[in-house]
Amino acid sequence: MKFALLVLLSVSVLLLGCVTQDTSPAPTEQPTAVPTQVPTVAPTAIPTAAPTVVPTPTEIPTPVPTMVPSPSPASIGPTASVLIQNFAFSPPTLNIAVGTTVTWTNNDDTKHVISSVQGAPSSFFSEPLNKGSSFSVTFNHTGSYGYYCTVHPSMMGNVIVS
Repeated sequence: MKFALLVLLSVSVLLLGCVTQDTSPAPTEQPTAVPTQVPTVAPTAIPTAAPTVVPTPTEIPTPVPTMVPSPSPASIGPTASVLIQNFAFSPPTLNIAVGTTVTWTNNDDTKHVISSVQGAPSSFFSEPLNKGSSFSVTFNHTGSYGYYCTVHPSMMGNVIVS
């Protein structure tokens, strides 16, 4: 009987342990974490540059000098000159053939600017010419080309192309 009492007491203690009240707060439902995909990094092969083989020439060619003819005065075309001195063009009138290049050279200590007059067959205009500077125009069409100095308008000249 002692043994039965001991078993009954053990079972009672076990049952009491299962029936006791829990004093901890009721668990709240936690959201389930959604697993995220972690990208896997795969090493990529970097192509290595193959060395470039440069063939060595077996014989170095000797350069052959070439003759470049310098233009002869006849192939350049006719030229004419006008001097700018003492606030005047010299000569004031110039008669030339088509294709002639006229060069104005400033011999004065002051600047001059050459410009064709309005109504000339074609127009031309120089930058300011300091002493010793030149300005050239090739006349390819017939006609009378009046010109003047824009700095000193009383300075006038004429080129007649025939």
